[in-house]
Amino acid sequence: MTRRTVHLAAGLTLFTYITGHLINHSFGIISLDALEAARWYLTTPWTSVYGIAILTVAILVHLGSALWVIYSRRTLKMPTWQWFQLGLGLTIPLLVADHAFGTAYARLVFGLEPNYAYVLASNWHFDPIKAWMKILLLCAAWGHGSVGIHHWLKVKPWYPRWSMQLYMLALLLPVLAISGFVSAGLEVLRLAQDPSWLFGMIQAIKFPGNDAVRHVYEVRDLWMYGYVAVVVAVFILRYIRQLVLRQRSMVRVLHETSGRRVVIEEGATLLEALKQADIPHASVCGGRARCSTCRVRLINPPEDACEVPNDEEARILRKLGLPPNVRLACQLRPKKNVVCEPLLPPDVTAAEALKPGQFTMGHEVELTVMFADLRGFTTLSEKKLPFDVVYLLNQYFEAMGKVIEENGGKIDKYIGDGIMATFGGKDNIAEGAMNALRAARGMTEQLNEMNERLANDLSEPLRLGIGLHTGPVIRGTMGYGDATQVTVIGDTVNTASRLEGETKVHGVQLLFSEALRQQAGFDASELPTTVIKVRGRAGSMTVYKAEQVADCLTF
Repeated sequence: MTRRTVHLAAGLTLFTYITGHLINHSFGIISLDALEAARWYLTTPWTSVYGIAILTVAILVHLGSALWVIYSRRTLKMPTWQWFQLGLGLTIPLLVADHAFGTAYARLVFGLEPNYAYVLASNWHFDPIKAWMKILLLCAAWGHGSVGIHHWLKVKPWYPRWSMQLYMLALLLPVLAISGFVSAGLEVLRLAQDPSWLFGMIQAIKFPGNDAVRHVYEVRDLWMYGYVAVVVAVFILRYIRQLVLRQRSMVRVLHETSGRRVVIEEGATLLEALKQADIPHASVCGGRARCSTCRVRLINPPEDACEVPNDEEARILRKLGLPPNVRLACQLRPKKNVVCEPLLPPDVTAAEALKPGQFTMGHEVELTVMFADLRGFTTLSEKKLPFDVVYLLNQYFEAMGKVIEENGGKIDKYIGDGIMATFGGKDNIAEGAMNALRAARGMTEQLNEMNERLANDLSEPLRLGIGLHTGPVIRGTMGYGDATQVTVIGDTVNTASRLEGETKVHGVQLLFSEALRQQAGFDASELPTTVIKVRGRAGSMTVYKAEQVADCLTF
């Protein structure tokens, strides 16, 4: 359980309480009675001794953690959304003090039994300004929680699919709550015109008297003054702490991209130092170790230059399979002078951060590479309308893509009417080679089904040529601007492409290399072989031929 985990758990507890409150307020649109009836299910559990204790602990933990972050930060240069969330969070305790002490504190100390009629009357009837302050509190609490939830979830793989629905809910719920609060308040104003109703309401809640009210106000004011003093003290102590740290020994970091040297105060993270120096650096999650966008590569770091990764950082580094010299800038605290190179552009988005392979540096890995191409499609497309050509290609790409993915492959790119795909990885080279053969068979079967289905639309059946080869490739991010993508290059890729081209010469559907057969452990003794000279490659190589893949490859 890290500090961030505890902070998040406390925040989610408070957000659950706020959500229940807003749903309860929404019933005010119906009537005051409906509002009161819903209270027993939505908010009453929080008014028990245990509920108040849970809320109190959650508030103290969440607020205390936030104040600690303010104190421990080396710089207050933050994105706008972080300042917005921080400002709302520091304002909420002041806005909620009147309501909290007037209900929860009075309940515990004086036995008050508040209900919605009492709360609405004390605001709309006796002090209308307080009613608008409650609406402001509602907006601040919901806004603070929603911003926090959004930036917690935005790096989750499923979030983009549901973000619009959640966004609509985040707008709809406070609107309904405010409408219910105002509607019920107007009903209370009408009822309060009858003095007997007010008298009955005061008796029903066991109103403790004016002396108790004065005591509650005094305690509330003392708490508010104390809270403001604590917040101010945190900022003052942070400033003093910064002065002390600047007198100690410091570490210098050479930022390879900008060429600037950055001074890091003792104990500060690299991300904090870069922000303090106004050097743009990616950090989608705001430096909370929830994403990996702030990662940097350390160039020839001295021995013991940095502390070992903590649990949060190690989890992300393991998940992405990053080498030891790649670290998260938000967690890295150098102890010696180092040279670093950012691996992601400063303006990387949350959507890009969800792609684990995005912006990876080049590294060598052994894979099986597939090239597949339709035969004679250019001639066929000349006789069809553009719409028909696009429709036919999309049918083909969908059918082939499903087969490739079902067999563990990954489509690298589409090249006209051709497909490049990769199979396997560092730990499953043999399985990847066999899966490529299975995919080749499945693709030809799917093509046969397409030919039958589109027989009336095709002047001649579609034909397919596939080339497969296994070997080392270089995988990395290549391209420029919007055309940047993670891809593979190398002799293995070139050879697979040449084999696909050779299928035309030999009149077969599939050519695959001896290297692939050995990795797959596939018995290809019944398949004919040939020795070919691959253009651009020294020497010759033995390849296996499958004229009709569905008939030749049996598994």
